[in-house]
Amino acid sequence: MEEVGRIFGDVGLGQFSLSLTRPIERGDYLAVEDELHGRVLCQLDDLKRKSDLDLEHAGQLTPADDGVVHENLLGEARIIGYRDEQGLVKLPTMPFRPGARAYRAEEPLIAEVLGLKHHTNTGAYVGLLRNHNLRVELDINQLVQRHVSVLAKTGGGKSYLLGVLIEELLRHKVTCVIIDPHGEYGSLRNPSEKSGGPRFGVQAQGFARQIHEYSPDVSLNPGAKPLTFSLRHTDPRDLLVFMGLTNVKTFLGPLKEIIERVGATTPDFTVHDLVRAAEATEGAAAETLHERLEYVEQTKLLGPVGTSLNDLVQKGDATLVNLRGVAPDVQELVVARLATTLFDNRKKEKIPPLFLVIEEAHNFAPQQGAATCSRILKNIASEGRKFGLGLCVVTQRAARIDKSVLSQCNTQLILQVTNPLDLRAIAQSIEGLTAGMTEMIQSLPVGTALITGGGYHTPLFCEVRPRATRHGGESVQIVAA
Repeated sequence: MEEVGRIFGDVGLGQFSLSLTRPIERGDYLAVEDELHGRVLCQLDDLKRKSDLDLEHAGQLTPADDGVVHENLLGEARIIGYRDEQGLVKLPTMPFRPGARAYRAEEPLIAEVLGLKHHTNTGAYVGLLRNHNLRVELDINQLVQRHVSVLAKTGGGKSYLLGVLIEELLRHKVTCVIIDPHGEYGSLRNPSEKSGGPRFGVQAQGFARQIHEYSPDVSLNPGAKPLTFSLRHTDPRDLLVFMGLTNVKTFLGPLKEIIERVGATTPDFTVHDLVRAAEATEGAAAETLHERLEYVEQTKLLGPVGTSLNDLVQKGDATLVNLRGVAPDVQELVVARLATTLFDNRKKEKIPPLFLVIEEAHNFAPQQGAATCSRILKNIASEGRKFGLGLCVVTQRAARIDKSVLSQCNTQLILQVTNPLDLRAIAQSIEGLTAGMTEMIQSLPVGTALITGGGYHTPLFCEVRPRATRHGGESVQIVAA
């Protein structure tokens, strides 16, 4: 093994300092020989140069003085551990000796201790370990059972990474429902036009047979089927949600009276029938109901016959709910109604276990303010895993998403984040994230992600593999190159 430095100073059971003799990057893996347990895997968490040059003399240096400055390259490393005879990762029970050699870790040791396995039956291949040719495969059962968050600043590559993840779920026949506010994921039907190169071993592939697309507005999204909900199967309380009325005590009684009166004469009544009945009813509550029912009629979300749940959720396939061009308040109504339906029917085992993906999740489960769908998303985050309903939240503003939702996500896929508030929210919601890793998140190159959870006991830096499908989230070019 290549020696890269020596341990010095006070040595703890979880971290140590070392003087480096070879170039090495922050985040690289090291190996140290332990007297009791053999080679132990460690990771370089921080780097700094220490010199004898002070401010006064720095201004007096000339080109001829370059070799006069005496410096040392110092590192701070954390101990990841070793595999015992039972296959468990453990930390040494004795600190390393000061003066002990630190080596550049070889790939077999890295793979063994980190638990990197190739081509497993439940593995979602998302990329390669940074600076190594070791596949990173996330445990799909962990993803669905323990929830996922994908976090990045705008332009950081979160849509691309999510596309990679959905490709893997489709390969493994995992049922998915994807809330797509910008209509980006229809491109999963089409093979990529770019070559992935031999390093990652990705072949172009489309999933047209496994993609089903619905939208509340097919005029803007002509490739989608219409998404509607059955008025006859909508409880009056749920209808109030559609109407944006939260004062149940004031409006539930009058609304029930209007529905009963219309239903007595017109069994197959429409929202327009309710609008006319409310208009003919006196009182302040009826006036408000009339106004809000007109709004619901304009959304065209409620019809005599809604979209069949069996069509919407098909085992082993992905359903895209394309909300491109749909007003934000209507988007909230769609997500609220759809998430409630999925949760209720999953509890009754009327639909297969599935993975619910929420893009732009900070709009649907905000930390401040309220969205119509906030409550049901919180319920799914806290209880969905018990019923086989996994949740994936995707956002560029970690600080703006509800903390009770974010904290329930045990697998995090984090790309570059620079906003201090978002970084603080990430650090508070993830266990085992060191100060060095938090700093590295700010300077991650596009295409590199920090992964925590997903079947791994320690955070990993992963080079995201190329997409097999065409990416649909590219930015629009304003001026041609």
